[in-house]
Amino acid sequence: MAALETPICDFGWKAPDFSLSDPDGRTFTLADVQGDKATLVMFICNHCPYVRAVIDRIVRDAVELAPLGVSC
Repeated sequence: MAALETPICDFGWKAPDFSLSDPDGRTFTLADVQGDKATLVMFICNHCPYVRAVIDRIVRDAVELAPLGVSC
């Protein structure tokens, strides 16, 4: 069944530390990549046609967000 309402984001929520491995086998924790003001974590599939269509925009946005204290 589809959700009929969008939940409101709790902007004060703090993520617990976690670790993830990248395709090269390197492990990163939230503490390793955490931004001063916010951290954006995206779970994407690099060969997905939808992701491929917007990946340049994602990279551009990440570069623009970095000086604002947002880690991507």
